[in-house]
Amino acid sequence: MRHAALALLLAAPASALPEFRYTTAAELKAAVAESPAAPAVGDGRPVGASDVITEAHILVQAGKTVLFGHADTPEQAAAAAAYWTAALKPSGVEVGAVEYKNNFFTLPYKTADGRVLRYFLAEPKQFPPKDEAGLRANMAATLSALGNEGLTPVAARVVNLDFLLPTYAVLYLTQPHANPGLEKNLRVLKSGEDMDTTVFTANGIAVIQVPQPWLMVYIGPEAGYVSMAAKTEEQAVAKRDARRTYLEKAGKLILHAPISQVDMGDYKYLIEVYFLENGTPGQASAMENASQLAKATMCTLRTIEKDECVYSCNDGSERRTAVRAPDPWDPRGPVIACPQVLFPF
Repeated sequence: MRHAALALLLAAPASALPEFRYTTAAELKAAVAESPAAPAVGDGRPVGASDVITEAHILVQAGKTVLFGHADTPEQAAAAAAYWTAALKPSGVEVGAVEYKNNFFTLPYKTADGRVLRYFLAEPKQFPPKDEAGLRANMAATLSALGNEGLTPVAARVVNLDFLLPTYAVLYLTQPHANPGLEKNLRVLKSGEDMDTTVFTANGIAVIQVPQPWLMVYIGPEAGYVSMAAKTEEQAVAKRDARRTYLEKAGKLILHAPISQVDMGDYKYLIEVYFLENGTPGQASAMENASQLAKATMCTLRTIEKDECVYSCNDGSERRTAVRAPDPWDPRGPVIACPQVLFPF
């Protein structure tokens, strides 16, 4: 249960790539240099043309019927509404009147064909640090992958905010499902342990990038991976069977559950379980529509003060959590010090 050495696997821009595949960093730089034009997204704006979000109130997320975000004032909420109304109109997405309360705003939206908007914030380890060209190439490749999988990007923005590592955000259209875990969505699986991503590709999951052996960017239903250690083979079988039963009762489909011999001191067996969401009804997110959203306590990051993340919540309260510091010996670092959204249930 060890982490592999740090290595980044980057995708070339869509204009240089007839089929989405893994590329080396050298190939990426060559492709960026040769790329004659940046691709456009649904709002008609080419990637790279004034597409940088530098104000936190402009960054929104998407539920089944609303966009939502944080704003310090009604004027900021109105500015976000104007921005996204204009950005989404070319894609046929109609945005309604903004509702603002307790530093939190919602924007109802409607699509012509019943699809829903979904939001993806890229994991910073998908691209080289402090490399805008690499970030933009990765964003272009992600847009290409969405199109290849039948999903429709409607907006793509570089995100440059002081409380986040440099990244990008994408809004895209997909078919809704009562269980969001079954929707065909762009997702990130951070298992914390090395995993064999070919298990997922063999079961129909579109794995579009593997920046680290423990980090997978993919399109499909919600995927999962867990690993355990055991001292004896009998213990390993018992642990595997117990975990399989637990996951299946939770509505998961087991793809692969191997047991292998390892040398980890007293522990001689490694159990791995790969699984997908398999359709347990009634597990919809609390953000799925405006009425549910109003009932959920949701907090958005306002600022960072010394060693605390400061959040404004839609119930009018303020919440603070400690800034997360990565272990300097952990190859997964750096981590996001303060998550953008907090649900303090």
